[in-house]
Formats: sequence, structure tokens, C-alpha cells
Amino acid sequence: MPFIPNLLQPQAEKDAPAAISADEQALMWAKAIMDKIKPKLKQRQSLKEAMQDAADLPFDPDAQASFRLQLRKVIEGDDVLANELSDMWIAMSAQGVGVELDKELAGAKWIDILSSNDDVLRRLEMVRLLRTGVPPEKIAADLHTDVQYLYRVHSAFSHNGVYGILSGSNIRHWLDNMNMEDPVLRRLEMIGLLRAGAPAETIAKEYNCIKEYVYRINDRFTKNATTGILTEEDFQKYRALNPTVVRVCSFNLHGTHGTNDAQRFRQIAGELSANDPEICCYQEVINGAGIEETSAQIAVLMTKTTGYYYRTHYSYCHLFMDKYPEGVAVSSRYAMKNPQTIDLNKGLTEGLCPLMERFAAAAEVEIYGRRFVFASLHLDHSENPKVRLAQAEKLLKSLDAIYGNGAYCTIIAGDFNDVEDSLVISYLKEQGYMDAYRSCHKTGGNSFSSANPFTRIDYIMVRGGVRIHRAELILKAPSLSDHIGVYAVIE
Repeated sequence: MPFIPNLLQPQAEKDAPAAISADEQALMWAKAIMDKIKPKLKQRQSLKEAMQDAADLPFDPDAQASFRLQLRKVIEGDDVLANELSDMWIAMSAQGVGVELDKELAGAKWIDILSSNDDVLRRLEMVRLLRTGVPPEKIAADLHTDVQYLYRVHSAFSHNGVYGILSGSNIRHWLDNMNMEDPVLRRLEMIGLLRAGAPAETIAKEYNCIKEYVYRINDRFTKNATTGILTEEDFQKYRALNPTVVRVCSFNLHGTHGTNDAQRFRQIAGELSANDPEICCYQEVINGAGIEETSAQIAVLMTKTTGYYYRTHYSYCHLFMDKYPEGVAVSSRYAMKNPQTIDLNKGLTEGLCPLMERFAAAAEVEIYGRRFVFASLHLDHSENPKVRLAQAEKLLKSLDAIYGNGAYCTIIAGDFNDVEDSLVISYLKEQGYMDAYRSCHKTGGNSFSSANPFTRIDYIMVRGGVRIHRAELILKAPSLSDHIGVYAVIE
């Protein structure tokens, strides 16, 4: 502002000694700034007039305000000029050229110079003081707040910068809706603060530890993610909430329902996900004729819902409605080893043959360090019950031949197309298999048809050193299938 009268003089007069004394560097910057602004004077008469008024009365507040307003309008409409002036301002400030504060003003706290009633400025001051080592109790007392709020503001700023402290005085914290005393969540917050730039000393002070501990858990988290910061006590709590059980379900998907399949599969996946099954067995699975494998579609939905990766193994059997390739499938959230398709058509006793081609899908998984073998089957619907008995005999021989007899637990589940006192169920019980549902319930269990369940033909049969902890019927809505699903928890 003091240089404006001199800079607005005609060229001839400029060579005369400056009317206002100033050091050379300041004058150099003033000329450089004027060179940027001068072309705009020809384009904007209002700016020219405002600058002339400022030249005539350089220390008049009204003249200064008018000039400042007109200059701002020009800059707001010209990004190039704005950037150039900004760069110049930064450069000259770095060289110490600019407004000189008197000693009293220069020695004051910035929060005193600005509005002490501005909530955002107060929160910034809290963060600054905390990070420079001022005791939190002193900060809280000086700024009339409490220590807990002080740390809340610090966390919000660490994670989101200034934007994190703009939302009013009630600063939100991601732990607000959780148990803030949970040790794992507290460790995660400490790591988050450190990675967001908060000093380890400040974090240690808030969480009553030493900075070496903050670095220690951060290193462990870097190497092994969340598991790296869990303690033995944490694992014991987890095991208490998640006992060593295996959850199994079996469901006949009833082929395809046409355009309704997408919504139907979402409902099936949603209900299954709520039960967290490790193993799923499906029947009447469609794969082909323009349809993506239906059990795989459900597996994808369950993966997105639960966070566990469900894999599937499909085995073709025959055509559904003489058009759609239909079969059986097994699905697991553990890696499946040696998946197999087992023929249940040839080599049956007494030369028996099913009415339709039938196969079983089988696989092996390791859970809690132990081998589990499981199979999904859909036995024939022949009027001769010996056909289903022969298929069961063939299946057991095949499982023994493929997987051996060293499995900790073997599970056979599916649509048996036979009642509870049938030859096939009796045979499986003679071979050491337990009827999961009947182990928990003396009556009930009818699974067909879903609209009017009058008979029980869907089973989960289990053999091994386990007990059935719980069993129930699931997926009962007729819109999902003509069968009701079976669910069991094996301990």
C-alpha cells in the first residue's frame, strides 16, 4: 500500500527520488506485483479508480477497503493471476518481506490474536498444544474443557485433518458406538493415530503406556495385521464365543425358477449366512443352458455377506425338465481337497439301475487340524427302495476307497427321497451314522413339501468322534424351494 502513489506516477516522474523511503527488496516486490496488476487497470475502470483513491489516501480505511474489494473481484475471476500473486506472496514472505508485527503482537499466542470464540480454532489449539508436549490436564483447564474431549478432538484431527473437527462441538469418534474399553479396539486406534501422524508420545500419554509399546504394536500389525496384536487372553475370549463346532446345511434348490432366481438366491444366501455354515450341500443345482451354476451364485453372495470365501464343487447328474443341466454340489469356506464326483449308477448290487442318472459330489477339508469328508447326494426316486440302498452302499465304499477310513468325521447330506424308517436310513445307522436332526428332536423334521410338509426325506447323516450340538429346519419359505433345508451344528 505505501508504494502505490509512487508506482502510479507517470514514467518521467518515476525516475525522481521516491517520495516514500523503503528498502530496495520491498520496492522490488512492489514493482513486480504492480506489473501483474497494471494490465487489469485498463480492463476494469472500477479497479483503476479504487487504486487511485488508495494512492491519494493510502492509510484511509475506506480507501483500502474499496481497493481490497475490487482487487479481490479481479483475482477471483482470473485463476492465472491469482496463482501468480500467490506464488509471489509465498516467495517474498520466505525472504522476510511483508508486514512487520510489533513485539507485543508477535509474542502473543495465535489463538489470542484470532477469535477465541471460534470453536474450530480452539480445537486446533488443543491439538497443537497436545502434540507439543503440554500436559493434557493443563490444556483442558486453560481451554475450559475435559481431557476426554481433548483426546477426542485429537483423534478426529489425526484421522481427518481440519475436516474432522468442523462438525460442531460434538466431535464424533468411530469408537463411540463400540466398547471403548475393548483392548483390541484401543490398540487399533493407537495404530491408526500413529499412522495418521500423531506423535507416539502423545498417544502413549492418552493410553497410559510408553511410546515403545506404541511402536511395538504398530510393527506387529504391519507384519501380521490384526492377529499380530492379539494376546492369549483375546484368543481365549474368541474361543469362548466361537466354540470348536462345524455348521452344516443341506438344501434342495429346486432347479430354476426363471426370472425370480436372482431374488430367490439372495434370500437363500442371506438366511444361510446368518447361520455361518462351514459346509453346505445342495441338490437340484443348475449349471448350463445360459444359467451360471446356481450353487456358485449363492456362494458368491455368501462370501460378500460373511467375509468368508466359499468355494463350490459341482457334479452333473441329468437334465432338469429335459433342458437344464442339473446336479449336486458341495460348498465350503475351507479349501476343499480332492473334490470328487462319485458314480451312483453303475455297479449297484443285484444289477439295480436308477430311473435317472445320479452322482454324488464329495470333498475333504481340514477344520481345527482334523479331516472332514463330506458328500452331497440326491438319491433316486424309484419305487423300489433297494435302488437307494444300493446307491448308499456304493457311496460308502467309494468314500472309503477315495479318502480312506482315517477321517475324523464323515458327513453325508442331501435329498434321500426316502422316509426315516427306510432301508437306506437303517443301513447308514448300522454303519455308524447319526441322524443329526433326530439326535436333537424326538419328533418333527418333515422337509417336503415346503408348502405342506408331510414327510421327511432330507437328512444330514454324521459319523465320527463328534456329537450333534444342535439341529433345526431352515429356509422354510415355499417361494425358495419345494423342500425345507436342514441345518446341524456338530461339536
